[in-house]
Amino acid sequence: MVGKIEGMQLTAVASRNIDSAAIYAQTYNIPKAYGDYDSLVADPDIDCVYISMPNAMHKEWAIKALDAGKHVLCEKPVASSAGEAQEIADKVKATGLTFAEAFHYRYHPLAAKIEEIVRSGDIGEVIEIYSVFNNRIKDRSKPQMFGRLAGGALMDTGCYPVNFCRWIAGCDEAEVKWAHSTFTETGVDGTTVARLKFDNGVFGNIGCSIDLLFPVSAFIRGSKGTIFLDMPYCPAWQKGNTIKDVYLFLVQRGLRVDNIRVPAITTYHCQLQAFCDAVREGRQTLTDAGQAVLNMRLIDAIFDKSGGRKNW
Repeated sequence: MVGKIEGMQLTAVASRNIDSAAIYAQTYNIPKAYGDYDSLVADPDIDCVYISMPNAMHKEWAIKALDAGKHVLCEKPVASSAGEAQEIADKVKATGLTFAEAFHYRYHPLAAKIEEIVRSGDIGEVIEIYSVFNNRIKDRSKPQMFGRLAGGALMDTGCYPVNFCRWIAGCDEAEVKWAHSTFTETGVDGTTVARLKFDNGVFGNIGCSIDLLFPVSAFIRGSKGTIFLDMPYCPAWQKGNTIKDVYLFLVQRGLRVDNIRVPAITTYHCQLQAFCDAVREGRQTLTDAGQAVLNMRLIDAIFDKSGGRKNW
């Protein structure tokens, strides 16, 4: 499925200098370009903002945008810590505006199908979850490489497996049984692995890296069956006007193995449509500010165990 999002118009872009903003605006036919963020936030013609800055800047600009009366779609992770995430959540509550943390995969038909199978009991009780998201950053000058910008593997890719494990476990509180990080030449965690035990007894195992290529996968072990997912966080890619589904979804119950397909549509399209619908209906989203706080709490706990923030 290719096309514009119903009810959304891309109106303006802002950067730290007007030249780069103008080039981006011209490339993507955006009407307005600003050389500073304050001007965009103050624009009365803008209803919603998308915050794609480095992680360390999320809290400041999410709160500024909310104070200016804008609904906010903020890149993951929502902030540098659970404390910062709570400040955003408090502001969302005070303003009544719509907020979403951009875990785009949660809005895709693939996620709905996974949830349907898991919650139906088709694979029995969930016992253990595994998820790995490795994605080597070739350009070592990127913001993800620096602690002062709240970078590193757990913040960049690891927040997805943390979110996935919480969601599938159906539980938000967990003990970090162990966690370990290795570090990049710039001092952030390049690879982090952790084992969690959720309060409901489900175990979660996460792996993430900005030093290693692939895999990006997930495995759910139930008492009656299993689910294997390859590319769970980006199940479809778009190039030009063509969308290709690239995921593998296997459900096994004994000797029976089903390969399941869902509509070929990008996660980003689904997320934007869901966000616009929530704004129009005056409600929050699946990945709202409260959910963002819960995810950051578990990320903080993993960092506490692994020492992954020692060079921030």
